[in-house]
Amino acid sequence: MHIPDVLIDSRASLVTTLIGAAGLAYGLRRVQDRHGARATSLMGMTAAFVFAAQMVNFPVGPGVSGHLLGGVLSAVLLGPWAGAVVIAAVLIVQCLLFQDGGVTALGANFVNMGLIGSVVGYAIYDPIRRAVGGRRGILVGSMTAAWFSVLLAAGAFSIELAAGGGREHFFRILSWMGLVHAGIGVGEALITGLVVRFVLLTRPELIEVDGEDTPETARFGFGFSTIAAGLAIALAVAVFASPFASDAPDGLEFVGEKLGFLPDGEAPPIIRSPMVEYKLPLPIEPKGPYGVKLATAAAGLIGTLVVFGFAWSMARVFAPSNGEQGAWADAV
Repeated sequence: MHIPDVLIDSRASLVTTLIGAAGLAYGLRRVQDRHGARATSLMGMTAAFVFAAQMVNFPVGPGVSGHLLGGVLSAVLLGPWAGAVVIAAVLIVQCLLFQDGGVTALGANFVNMGLIGSVVGYAIYDPIRRAVGGRRGILVGSMTAAWFSVLLAAGAFSIELAAGGGREHFFRILSWMGLVHAGIGVGEALITGLVVRFVLLTRPELIEVDGEDTPETARFGFGFSTIAAGLAIALAVAVFASPFASDAPDGLEFVGEKLGFLPDGEAPPIIRSPMVEYKLPLPIEPKGPYGVKLATAAAGLIGTLVVFGFAWSMARVFAPSNGEQGAWADAV
């Protein structure tokens, strides 16, 4: 659901940029105040996995696909504001390196996938988790919130699009966006549930609960082996799964083509990205479909490492751990 340049009105872009910038600044402040070692350890790993998973579009129906947004998943692992910061890191790298999402729409994309996905998604997840209780509450809450987060993000885009004109078509666009993204939300819920279930079975201490760390986590963070394992899973998804992603348009593109609100022709990019459409230009370009898959795998590998480093660096700057122990403390 990445909005490209020139799709939404300049006024809507400005407003969402201001809201997004304020939300990101507040999120970074909350990371600094509340999280510490947990954020330093997990933000890079979570960002890498969300980036890799977003490369894997899954079929939803005839001629339409979807991909993970990851806001609720990030919030379940890190808390709502650290989760939003993770989504911001992913979106910035996608925009600048891969031309996925426009520069002028970066604020809108963060509002929809970061602030709505993580912060509002967590507001849906947390009461359900508390009401159901235990691990079942975490699982049910995360899957329910994941589904709703996709619908809410689709609704937010419909409002942003209508704000610049075409208000007479608002309900038609909203209806189609809601219908298509209800299906995409099922995929979001299933992926979120599978990942959360896996974490609960293997490393339940990774799940953020009420913003509190265990004494061991607060002091040392998570070990090198945990971070390395998480990064390895993300790299495996990016390298081995992304080349086989669905080629069908995602939900926003599908509805835009059907209703005709996509711009005619392709506008020249404001910033030329080095790996457009997640394909690394190779010195010797292999021919045939396997060449395209190799270029996609290489781009996924590079992008996953860049997102990991970017998000981890943000965590080190804004959430320094006690005594500078950080994520790597028990690796020595």
